[in-house]
Amino acid sequence: MGLKLKLTALGEGAYRKQHPEAKTLPPVYPLVLYHGKNRWRMPSDFHALIRPLPEALKPDVPQFRYAPQDLSPRSDAEIKGDVLTRLVQLALRWIFSDQPLEHLQRLIALINQVADRDTALQSLESLLRYDVQGTQRVEEHDARRLLEQTAPGDPIMQTFIDRYIEQGREQGIAQGREQGKAEMLLRQMERKFGPTDARLRQQIQEADAETLLEWSDRILTAETPGAVFH
Repeated sequence: MGLKLKLTALGEGAYRKQHPEAKTLPPVYPLVLYHGKNRWRMPSDFHALIRPLPEALKPDVPQFRYAPQDLSPRSDAEIKGDVLTRLVQLALRWIFSDQPLEHLQRLIALINQVADRDTALQSLESLLRYDVQGTQRVEEHDARRLLEQTAPGDPIMQTFIDRYIEQGREQGIAQGREQGKAEMLLRQMERKFGPTDARLRQQIQEADAETLLEWSDRILTAETPGAVFH
């Protein structure tokens, strides 16, 4: 809930920037969209979520009710509305599916029904970030294959596919460079200090490029393995 309050505060700041002459704020509709594996069982009264809440503090703690929208008990047929509304709900609902690639294909087909092509491409990009890069439930090469099979005669879609594939190549090259730097640092560590234990190997392999560069500088003067990392 703390995050939601913070986001509300950020929204207030954006509203004031857009309406500098406003003396009041617009109404805020508290909505929680839930798509967990189990049903939503938390109370919808904000004060009921705070424990302990002394009586003396109650007047100063915001009190409101929010509207929970639980997608977990709904069937696919019960999810209705326009294309974008169904797209968002189904993407959230299917995120725990044991057939992520099949559902991604259905979502891409749904995106093709969006009349405004700019909106369609923005939706597709958000979906891929969420389903492929965010949750890593779908492999990049499978996502690219699906994209190449989708609307091959659509020039706008083809432009997006080319851009998406190129971004994937650039990310792969960048990851390859980081892996190369990690392997080089591991070789330097082993030559100077002997075999590297599993914990340090993992720490090196998970480090970003800037950190690897800093550690590579330190190893030149470090007298112990620990001095490289601290």
